[in-house]
Amino acid sequence: MSRLVTVILLFACIIAVSGMGAITLGQRYPLGIMPSGLLKIKNSSGTYYITLVKGDSELIVFDANFRPVTIFDSMRNDGINDIIYRDGKLYCFGFYSGRLIVVDASVHPSKWKKIDEIPTSSRLITGSFIDGKVGILTNEFEFLLLDISKREIIKRQKLPVIALSIAEDSNFFFVSLFHNYNLLTRSHETEKGLLVFDEWGNLVNEANVGKRPSYILLEGERIFLVSYVDENLKVLSKRDLAEITTVQLGRYPNFPVIHDGKIWIALTGEDQIMTVDLSTYSTKKYDLMGRGPIKVVHSEDKIYVLETVTGTLEVLDSRGNTIEYVELHGYPVDLVFNGTEIAVLLQEDWQTGKNTGALLLLKSS
Repeated sequence: MSRLVTVILLFACIIAVSGMGAITLGQRYPLGIMPSGLLKIKNSSGTYYITLVKGDSELIVFDANFRPVTIFDSMRNDGINDIIYRDGKLYCFGFYSGRLIVVDASVHPSKWKKIDEIPTSSRLITGSFIDGKVGILTNEFEFLLLDISKREIIKRQKLPVIALSIAEDSNFFFVSLFHNYNLLTRSHETEKGLLVFDEWGNLVNEANVGKRPSYILLEGERIFLVSYVDENLKVLSKRDLAEITTVQLGRYPNFPVIHDGKIWIALTGEDQIMTVDLSTYSTKKYDLMGRGPIKVVHSEDKIYVLETVTGTLEVLDSRGNTIEYVELHGYPVDLVFNGTEIAVLLQEDWQTGKNTGALLLLKSS
């Protein structure tokens, strides 16, 4: 029996019992080790959702109704750490192989194939694009600028410490550095935490933004940096990196998103979610029933919160009142909607008792 058939057949149907709503938990598709996120793509064949299973270095593809279509496993020796979809192609960052692998994903997933493998001699983490060039972060403390069509590295910049986050606009790459903590001096060693590179890979600006800026958001002429260690949000001018303001958050802020004129942040250590108004920088916090919120997702007039400690999905109305509380029996890391169903990605499926994940489908009456 093929692995795809196994994925399709092995599921459990259970009903969520909640005193506040009627979300039904449907099929539960088992995945491999450490599925990391859900990526929505559209190509000539239709709409699909992809999850990168990092521990197995494979892509599992679901159709528009979240049904498994295929498993793309021809990169198992590459140790894929991240994927980006752009113009009908998947760009896969190989951590073990050090190769940027290009997959033709413009047709039905059963016909996807590798069309290029570009070596870099570095272990790749992630990247972003400007005009046919990709800025890549590596585990060797580097920023690489790679020309895709020429298959050559334009620039290789050494960084003081490892970088994990990168964002781009039409002209610049914005890179935040993951600060090393020195136990002897009890300090974070790197002075400049935000670096700006132009489209040719030249360092054109840098700023001291505190300890471990973990997330970068760009909006208009502003840069938003969330620090996991300093527990704050720094707002900078994109033009000269001048600080506009600093907003105090709470313990362990995670996965900020911009929605409806506000930044929404999960405060994992506070069991709360928080909003920062983009026009006034005023803040508001919402208490939750569940523990360990990690991500906030919006759909229409509802707020969906994934909670890792309790393994739950909490649904709030537009005023922040809890209207649904669903036990997922797993460690949720991502959530997407297709109009009729909700798919929750579980990095750990607690029902199996194994260190593997699952895709759990939900329906709301």
